Amino acid sequence: MGLPFQYLSRLGRGTLFCAAKGCSIQTFDLTASPQFLFSWTHPSLKQAEETHEGLVEGEQRGQPPPSKRRKLSSNDIDSIVGIDDKQKTPDTPAGEKKSQKKGKTKWTPPKPELPFVVLLTATKDGSHVIAITGQDKILWVFEHDGKGLLKEVSRRAMPKRPCSLALAADEQTIFSADKFGDVYGLPLIPQPEASLVSTSAPVVSRPLRGANVFTVHSQRNRRALEDQQRQREANAKRDVPKEGPKFAHEVLLGHVSMLTCVLTTHDAQNRPYIVTADRDEHIRVSRGMPQSHIIEVYCLGHTSFVNALCNPRYRSDILISGGGDNKLFVWDWLAGKLLGTVDLLSHVRKILPDTTKIAVIKLIAYEAENECFVVVICERVPALFIFQLQTDNAILHKETLKLRGSALDITSLCAAERTLLVAVDVAGSDGEVLAFERDGQNWVSRQHIQGNANADEEPVLSREDLDKVLYTAENLRKTEHDEGGDEALVETPEQS
Repeated sequence: MGLPFQYLSRLGRGTLFCAAKGCSIQTFDLTASPQFLFSWTHPSLKQAEETHEGLVEGEQRGQPPPSKRRKLSSNDIDSIVGIDDKQKTPDTPAGEKKSQKKGKTKWTPPKPELPFVVLLTATKDGSHVIAITGQDKILWVFEHDGKGLLKEVSRRAMPKRPCSLALAADEQTIFSADKFGDVYGLPLIPQPEASLVSTSAPVVSRPLRGANVFTVHSQRNRRALEDQQRQREANAKRDVPKEGPKFAHEVLLGHVSMLTCVLTTHDAQNRPYIVTADRDEHIRVSRGMPQSHIIEVYCLGHTSFVNALCNPRYRSDILISGGGDNKLFVWDWLAGKLLGTVDLLSHVRKILPDTTKIAVIKLIAYEAENECFVVVICERVPALFIFQLQTDNAILHKETLKLRGSALDITSLCAAERTLLVAVDVAGSDGEVLAFERDGQNWVSRQHIQGNANADEEPVLSREDLDKVLYTAENLRKTEHDEGGDEALVETPEQS
């Protein structure tokens, strides 16, 4: 089956945008043509395809695939030893017929974990695109020529698999957050390895002190000295720190829990801040670089995981959050104060009546006629939910846009943000991006961009395997035991 577009990012202030499709990144111009302008595919996927083609050609020429080595058991060894003639084959057991048809069995190579693009973003001017591939944990940086052509600038393998990306205000530093709770700061364009200063201290020769081979002569003391030397060598190997990445990077802050989202913002005095969210219902506000280790305040109030954050640039004092709760939260993030909430589950039930739990996966904001609006998408829900943020910080539902499939990602285009792009997972489709244009206060569907399935570049996945890649937010929800299920299991006198 074809792969959907799972991530979107606009390129500058015009109509260019890029989209991640499986292990590839494609660029489009919304006003020019529905066909992609440029396509980049992960190099390992091309190598795997070349290897597969070589195996197919070998089968056509009658060459068998390479045999797989296996460890022999004791029974196998005994049977081999008991045979005088090495060419002799064991007899067929009674009652078992030999196969009359000597057909060739098709060799199926093992299915590796595919390097899907799991994160995608771009600088505001569209000059650079940053992507993460999950299987190899590589952070890719591409240079954009302004016409849709992407050129690889760097690839850096991160220590842990990143789960969220953000850019500093000057867009020269990448903030990469992983699910182990760490946020790394990396330069957008890495320095050459030769210019990196080594932090290893030089080895200084010191004179021998204490007992050594020149001062110990008895056999028993020699044995004790050798034991001490072996112990010192073992301790030295144990205490050697693990070798980290060779490129320039800095650990800015960390969470005890699994980190889910990171964004950057600033206050009225233009001082930078880093806002992070985690699986343990926390929203933390930390100071920006170089004081990112200082925690300014927490925004506490969620009862389930927090997975999406939105800080409208038109209302930079406001933070909107969502995740596993049935509502959206509105914060004065610098004060850590909850300003209000709005029910989201009731609007989802108008689309899917049997829904009991939701998982918000993306929040974006746009401005229309001096009013601030927020667009929400939820996992496995075929709709967009649009809310209006009023001047008194109340948030009201304005409109619901139905889709043909589940929304995977959303972004806005153009300087006036008059276009919404939605990546939709439509069953039986090769990928679809739906474009909405604003008609007054309402959004109207204008254009579909259909993906082109390329059998030479796209891997073949079952629906079950594809769902494991695309739909991961609901896995953040804690079990009943984690949420205090032990208390619920205690019997009351009436139950006993």
